[in-house]
Amino acid sequence: MRTLLRVLAILALAVAITMAVQYNPGYVVVVYPPYRAELSLSLVIVMLLAVFFLAYGLLRLGAHTLNLPDEVHAFKQERQREKARSAMSEAVAEFAAGHYDKAENFAVSAIELGEDAEVNALIAARCAHQLKAFDRRDAYLAQVDKTCSDYPDTGMAG
Repeated sequence: MRTLLRVLAILALAVAITMAVQYNPGYVVVVYPPYRAELSLSLVIVMLLAVFFLAYGLLRLGAHTLNLPDEVHAFKQERQREKARSAMSEAVAEFAAGHYDKAENFAVSAIELGEDAEVNALIAARCAHQLKAFDRRDAYLAQVDKTCSDYPDTGMAG
């Protein structure tokens, strides 16, 4: 329905332009010695509009082309965040299923990808504890302590 209305609007605009141009007796004289050209005023107006829209389109294309590196960088960052979120959700799912070795691996990869390091380190520490790998557990807990000590004191006694 929208397409039909748009087509009708374009056709109505074309009829209106045709009717307006039909009654315009003006002309434009372009002189460049030794040449002289007489153009219809309506043709000159249409040509100026065409040049305007062409220049506008070229400027938009140029601006979009110049912004492509930023858009590609944002796309890559979003894809990396999505991988990190996926790794974290897999870690939680594997932890809940009791597959502690897989859960630890997913949590470590989520930490490396930069997704919520404290939570993933706690998941990895809990998995290492279940696997009786106490040295890895202590390393993950030390990472949590280091990360949490970077934050200012909230004033709450723990």
